[in-house]
Amino acid sequence: MRHNINLPTKVEDLLPLKIGDIVYLNGSIITARDLAHKRISNYIHEKKPLPHSFNKIKNTALYHCGPIIKKINEKYKIISAGPTTSARMNSVENDIIKFLDIHILIGKGGMKNLDEKNLKVIYLSYPGGCGAVASRMIKEVVHVEWLDLGSSEAVWFLRVDQFGPLIVAQDISGNSLYK
Repeated sequence: MRHNINLPTKVEDLLPLKIGDIVYLNGSIITARDLAHKRISNYIHEKKPLPHSFNKIKNTALYHCGPIIKKINEKYKIISAGPTTSARMNSVENDIIKFLDIHILIGKGGMKNLDEKNLKVIYLSYPGGCGAVASRMIKEVVHVEWLDLGSSEAVWFLRVDQFGPLIVAQDISGNSLYK
């Protein structure tokens, strides 16, 4: 079944999603890879508030992605935005989901320790090798945090339109394509 989801969303909107369903997202998402996860994890453990821009991501989606970026004049353009392997974030992801108050993860390969039931989170798989296709669905780079980590490791705040097709690979009930 196909679902169009507007972000931010409510957990209730995610309950009907089942393994194998196709999802398209509209609205705001962020990217975060290894170094961004490590920095967010440090903020959690040090009980420090994140930069103000993170306040806007509640109930949106976190995309495991290190995009290729081009700066044109004073604006950023996404050249490629394919998924990165999510398993590298297994050890910190549940804490980050709770801290950021998000309910949608996007990546490739799934997550073995994801606490879907308690955190009310779903995992959407996006095919590797489709970075150029994904870039066409990213309508705007709204903001960037932590460019000091490098452009692929920075946190990019993006506005997307019909971002997909994404496959529900882990649902809120704890079902997984990867088990």
